[in-house]
Amino acid sequence: SLGGGLQEAVSPMSALASPEVMRQALLLAREKASAKDGARAAAAAAANAAAGAVDSAATAPQMPANNGREFVNRLWPHAVEASQATGVPPHFLIAHAALETGWGKSEIRRADGGTSYNLFGIKAGKSWRGPTVNATTTEYENGRAETVEEKFRVYSSYAEAFRDYANLLQRPRFSGALGRQDGTEFARSLQQAGYATDPMYADKLGRIINGPTLRQALQG
Repeated sequence: SLGGGLQEAVSPMSALASPEVMRQALLLAREKASAKDGARAAAAAAANAAAGAVDSAATAPQMPANNGREFVNRLWPHAVEASQATGVPPHFLIAHAALETGWGKSEIRRADGGTSYNLFGIKAGKSWRGPTVNATTTEYENGRAETVEEKFRVYSSYAEAFRDYANLLQRPRFSGALGRQDGTEFARSLQQAGYATDPMYADKLGRIINGPTLRQALQG
């Protein structure tokens, strides 16, 4: 759990040590705990700085704070790994998963009802050799929404889903999104590269990245 490193890093034998040894042990424990949570703290600070007028947008997707924290906690380690591969802040990637799955409430399901672990709505093209599932989705053509059935990728875990997503972003088509440190620019880059047909996709993603639900979850 967050902040748990302090307790775990202090040996029970420290109770028998000198005050100086105990002080050094506590300092070391705090350093370990700080390093463990540093990326998340930085993400929370960035989200706070980016909030601005976005909080007033009534259309920003919201959910109860506890559910948001649960979603972030579940995916955070995988987002950090994908962030290292793409140069994109981990909370941007979690925001993208939140948009595609309604904060985990509408994940694509397999035929048996189990989750596909497909957090990013990635379709199964001709190059995909893994399992697939057919699901209905909304596509836009000439600004008009249509409900269609598409074939989507199925993964064995959220970790695999994030790795595949990171690989996708590293393709030349999405090179404009790599290394983006501004949430709005990251969202626009994805839309410009054709990640989705929804004309409001970048706006929706940007509002989640900069909105209160994600910010509160990061601070939880």
